[in-house]
Amino acid sequence: MRNVRGVIDDLRTALRENQEFAPILGAALGALSAVAVERYGPTPDQGSVAVTVTQARASLLSALALVFTGLSIVLALTSLTAGSTANMFSKRLLRMQLRRSSDKLVLGVFALTASFIVGSQILLRTRSGDSLAPPLMMIVAVILLMLTGVLIVWYINGTLQSLRVDRVIRWTGRQILRAAGAHGRAVRGDVVVPEIDLERPADAADVPAPDHGYLVRIDTNRLADLMASEDARIVIEAGTGQATILDEPIGWMSTSGTLSQRDLDRVLDCLTIAKARDPRSDIGYTVQVLVDIALMALSPAVNDPQTGVECVEMLTAVCAELSRQRLGIRTRKGSDGSPSVVVREQTMGDHLDAAGRQILLYGSEDQTVTAALLRLGEQGQRFATSDHDRDLARAFTVDVESDRANGAQSAGRGL
Repeated sequence: MRNVRGVIDDLRTALRENQEFAPILGAALGALSAVAVERYGPTPDQGSVAVTVTQARASLLSALALVFTGLSIVLALTSLTAGSTANMFSKRLLRMQLRRSSDKLVLGVFALTASFIVGSQILLRTRSGDSLAPPLMMIVAVILLMLTGVLIVWYINGTLQSLRVDRVIRWTGRQILRAAGAHGRAVRGDVVVPEIDLERPADAADVPAPDHGYLVRIDTNRLADLMASEDARIVIEAGTGQATILDEPIGWMSTSGTLSQRDLDRVLDCLTIAKARDPRSDIGYTVQVLVDIALMALSPAVNDPQTGVECVEMLTAVCAELSRQRLGIRTRKGSDGSPSVVVREQTMGDHLDAAGRQILLYGSEDQTVTAALLRLGEQGQRFATSDHDRDLARAFTVDVESDRANGAQSAGRGL
């Protein structure tokens, strides 16, 4: 089925981004744990420290009230942090942060504790009020309550720390490098080149997008097998992260025979279209988050050029690391040694140029920002590994120098 992979990827994305799965799983585990502890736990001993069922139910009820009080604190703090992140930094950053496992862990443990306490309450109703409560039930309840309290303190501290600008910028930089690592694993079997010169044959057929959305994965291994069996060549002009429109061309394919609809369907089955870009492996998406933070800081409403400078400095460090990654045009060679599969992905220079020019557009009037951008362009030339990246970095440096000179002249006239 042509869009099976897209459906699977959408499901995985929903599980990573939505917050419902962890509480549901925690509630189920809590209820099952309550039943298991009540049935298979040790029997109460009159000689040991024990409480009656009536006392246990009252204690569990108080514990449940504490759990829901803590949960209300967590939810209020989460809501406040989400709004602050979207307004201070980037809405894309908010999406990435909601994928973090820490939030899911806290919600899951809260649901586990509450479900265990409620389940224990229900099971204790089947016992006489003067009889002794299962000791293991009370011990587990106390441990879960203590764990919940520790998580509240840990979560509050982590949430407050996540609003620090320096931490947000560093965290975003790490996400870019993680996406680069995931991308590197995806292109492991490809030959990556910075540029390629391929002329489209006159009889080549368009490769239409199979759906609306974003191209998140391209199986070049399967494409190479298909091209070998059909004695054909395919070029995908839109790399991962690019928006697609149903039936609009995203590349072309040439073959020595007639291209049937079945052949086209087999090709499209190698492409995964999702409803949203995947921050795990989409370098461009994560780089844009860093740009968003810089643009927000440089906006007249915020007017914080130093944060813009810090974002450019992080972008410089990130580009230095990206230059060591296998970024560029992905190719697979056919039996004759010529490329049979070509996917035009972005290089380090492409990311530097796109990100730097956006920041330059809004920060060209600030000399500290342009100084940082100038260093970005100069360093980009230094660690570029191809003529393509070096030319882009050089052209960007020239434009920054021009804007910087114009800005200095305007400031002089103002004085």
